[in-house]
Amino acid sequence: MKYTHKAPFDKGYNGMVSAVENPEMMGMEFGVVKMAEGDVMHFDYAQEVVYDLMSGSVTFEWNGKSETVTRRDVFHEGAILLHVPQNTQVTISAVSDVEIAVSRTENKRDFAARLLRPEDCLCANEERGAGQMNECSTRLVRTFFDRSNCPETNFFIGEVVHFPGKWSSYPPHQHVEPELYYYKFLPENGYGLAEYGDDAFKVKNNDLTGMPENVTHSQAAAPGYAEYYLWCIRLQDDKNIVTTVVPEYEWVTKADAKYFPDI
Repeated sequence: MKYTHKAPFDKGYNGMVSAVENPEMMGMEFGVVKMAEGDVMHFDYAQEVVYDLMSGSVTFEWNGKSETVTRRDVFHEGAILLHVPQNTQVTISAVSDVEIAVSRTENKRDFAARLLRPEDCLCANEERGAGQMNECSTRLVRTFFDRSNCPETNFFIGEVVHFPGKWSSYPPHQHVEPELYYYKFLPENGYGLAEYGDDAFKVKNNDLTGMPENVTHSQAAAPGYAEYYLWCIRLQDDKNIVTTVVPEYEWVTKADAKYFPDI
C-alpha cells in the first residue's frame, strides 16, 4: 500500500495511517507534526509513542524532564527521538521550524520514557552493504531500539540512508509483522522504487508505504538522489520478529557470487 500526502503538510499533526482506516497495519499509526518557531503542542496518547525529530530545534518536556535538541536533517546527522509508554504527557516547543515523525501503537506494558541520541541507539550509524553485490547496496543503517535493548516495546524501528542509484533491504524479504516506510529525498525532487510483492510503487519526498504481513519488499533509489526512510515494524505482542529472505535471490549476497560481465 502506498499512502501519498499530496499537499504540503499543515501546521500541527498530519495523520497518514490510522488503526481505524488501515487495519492491515495491525494497529500501528503514523503522522507528521509540522511546527513553526514559537509553536507549542501537547500530546498524551494511550499508546506507545516514538517522536522522531526529522529537522529543526525543539524542547521536549515529559515526566518533569526537559531537553532541547537540534537536528539539521535526516541525511547528515544521526537520530534524535523521544520514546514514551502509554499515557505519557509530552509537550513540544518549537525553537525553529520543525518536523517530527510520530509512530504509535497499543502497548499496555510500562517502561522508562527516554530521549535517545545517536550514542543511545542500538545502532548509531552502521555502513552496510560494503563489499557485497558489487557495492550495489551500500547504505547507512540506524536502529533505534528493539526488544534486545527495550524488552517492553512493541516496535522495531530505525532509519536507513540509502546512497544514490543503489538498493537497500535487498534481497527482498518478508515477515509476519507489518512495516511502514516514510521517505525523504536529497535533492527533494528525487524518487525511488518501492518493491511490494510482484508490484512496485514510485515513491517521492514525504510519501509513505505500508507492507502488511508477508509482503516481500526492497528499495531502489534513482541515480543522483539519496533516499532516506524511517522504518517502523509493529512487533507481535508475544513473539520476536523472524525475517525471511526470498531464497531465489539470496545467492547475490555470497562472497563468491559472480555477476555479468564475469559470467
